[in-house]
Formats: sequence, C-alpha cells, structure tokens
Amino acid sequence: MRRIDVVSLLSEGRVSWDAAFALQRQAEERVKAGGPEALFLLEHADVVTVGRNAGLGELLVSEDFLRQKGIALRVADRGGKLTFHGPGQLVVYPVLDLSPDRQDVRRYVRDLEEVVIRTARDFGVEAARSPAPERWASVWVGNDKLAAIGVHLSRWITTHGVALNVSTDLARFSLFVPCGIADGGVTSLAKTSGAPPPPLDAVARRFVSHFAEVFERETGDWVNGL
Repeated sequence: MRRIDVVSLLSEGRVSWDAAFALQRQAEERVKAGGPEALFLLEHADVVTVGRNAGLGELLVSEDFLRQKGIALRVADRGGKLTFHGPGQLVVYPVLDLSPDRQDVRRYVRDLEEVVIRTARDFGVEAARSPAPERWASVWVGNDKLAAIGVHLSRWITTHGVALNVSTDLARFSLFVPCGIADGGVTSLAKTSGAPPPPLDAVARRFVSHFAEVFERETGDWVNGL
C-alpha cells in the first residue's frame, strides 16, 4: 500500500489560490521525480476560478465588482467551468501518481465523488452523484450541488481536486453560473443537515479517512502547516 503525506493548512488561515497552486506544482515535481504523494487540506481566501472548459461569459458580474468585494479571479488548468472557493469550504488537492493501476480519469473522478459521499454521510447528509451527464464530476443533494470536482493530469500525476461546501457563503455562487449549470442550486453540509456546521478540521479528518480507504493509501501523522 502506498503512503501519502497529508498536509493540513487549515491552521494557517485562509490560503490564497496562487500559494496553493504553487504548492501543488512543487509536489507534482516531487512525485514525478519519484517522491511521496501529497494530500493538501485547506480553506481558501475568496476566489472565483475559471476552468479549461469555460470563458468569462458565465461570470454575471464585472471583474471590477469582484475586486471591490475582495474576490480574486483566476484562470486554472483544471477541467470544468467556473466555481468559487472561500471561507467555510474544505478544499482538498490530491497530488497522486495514478500509474500503473489507476490510469483511468473517469475512475479517478468517481473515486473522489465516493469519498465526498461517504464524508457527507458521516455528518448526516445523504449525497449522491447525478445521472445527468452535464452534472458529471460533482456531488449533489437533490437539485443542489454539495461539492465540485475539477482535476488536471500530467503524465498521470494529479493536481487540483475537490471543494466541499461545509458552511460556505452560498450567495457567492450567484455571481456566476456555477459549473455552467443554470438549473441547479448549491448547498452545504450546514444548510442540508440543519445542524450547526462542523469544524473544517473534523470534516477534513473524515475525508482523509475515506480517501485512504477508497484510494488504498496509508496515511501517517499529519503535517500541520509548512
């Protein structure tokens, strides 16, 4: 069983998208050189990201408006369209080597979805994949999206990953068409369960436990911060 380094930045406060992207790139190079895989856990500062399959036509406000609200705008090399990251959202970036036995992008995304579904269930929320093809790479509670998934692969090394809404300000998703899906809403663990929102660290621990099960990885002690 492969070992993966779990790096939690949750104690660091809100991490900028640029800083997290740089960490992923560094980890990607280490994995390509034969080094250990990594799983980054963090909470982002407010940012709208634009995936490879999107332009700015689905942004419903101006870039100046975003700046005035303190929301960054970044173009990402992940799949998918527009999404939001910010406080109250658990963001997980796995940097894995899918060689030689997991070289299947669809399986990888399905496995990430499975981890989210199991994690949500731990907090009393029954989430599921959607049968609609345009809702691929996400996890839903009814007609509301609970988590978005967007990934990038280079020589079967993964970057980017999962954004799970725990107590996120869902109004932020009204600034654009979330993931290009105009007829669906967005939800969070807090909204769906009706209970007080769990701490991000508690959600992260359940996520890591299920991640290790689904991906057959061994995790040691967490690294907290850098």
